Amino acid sequence: MFNIFRIIADACHVASKCILIWAIHSNRSAEGVSLNTQVLYILVFCTRYLDLFWTHPGAWRESYNFIFKIFYIVSSFYIVFLMTRVFSRTRERGKAWRFGIYSLAGSAVLTPFTYLIFNRAPFRFSEILWVFSIILESVCVLPQLLLLRQTTVPTVINSFYLVTLGSYRGFYILNWILRAATEGYFDPIAAIFGIIQTAFYVDFAWVYWTRQRVKLRGGGIIDSEDFSRGLLLSRFVGRTSDGDDEEGRPGLDDQDPAGPPGAPAGRGWGVRGISVSADEGVYDVHKKTGADPGEVPLADPDSFEDSEDRDHKDPPAS
Repeated sequence: MFNIFRIIADACHVASKCILIWAIHSNRSAEGVSLNTQVLYILVFCTRYLDLFWTHPGAWRESYNFIFKIFYIVSSFYIVFLMTRVFSRTRERGKAWRFGIYSLAGSAVLTPFTYLIFNRAPFRFSEILWVFSIILESVCVLPQLLLLRQTTVPTVINSFYLVTLGSYRGFYILNWILRAATEGYFDPIAAIFGIIQTAFYVDFAWVYWTRQRVKLRGGGIIDSEDFSRGLLLSRFVGRTSDGDDEEGRPGLDDQDPAGPPGAPAGRGWGVRGISVSADEGVYDVHKKTGADPGEVPLADPDSFEDSEDRDHKDPPAS
């Protein structure tokens, strides 16, 4: 059961958790981290590692598995604790919550059919939950990717976290291939949904590294145009027709004439307090003078002088 690919995969998985926790602490913020995805990860690990209740560390292999399983569960709970009780986080919108619910409901519906199709034996409730956790893990990253598309500010999600998280399943696939070739062992459920999960990460890696926005070492910004280049992600999280994105909402809005407190009456103010009529009346001057708009001075140059400069200005010659 142990080979170099399995060990590297586990190391990448542990590294992804540590990097995310470090990024949250170092930035003192959980900006851009999806609470939906992290809660789903807790559900994944708690349903997959029920054997912790009846197995105990013995030989080094059992101790290895026991330590890693405990770490995955505890670290997932700790990340959610940081997001909900310690540091500020991005407030996810309705579509992200729907993605989480769809992922959970879809996994629950597919689980019994998948179990029966591949005829896993013997029939045990823990095996049902194991299948459920494998299916759920393959899609629980979707709320995280949607949040990255909707967020228009730099996030704590960085390249190191994405690389280690994506590599984890990729190395597990190599582990399964090696075990099938050397031991004759093959689990179709883990392989199929592991490939689906890896495909999402590979597609996102392409979107992330080819994005149009400026690449930030401490966190990236990705928009819907970047996601539209993805083969899979463009179908799931690349659409903006729902108007649920920050980038999809116009910064200027003429429908709010009242504006913020103290705003001049009759001026249109956007939802972010930006005046859409700052140049109001600029071109009305040429109607009175008959001059070309480009030749009309917009302001007296003296009006830009500081009051201190005017106080020390030389008096006119007598």
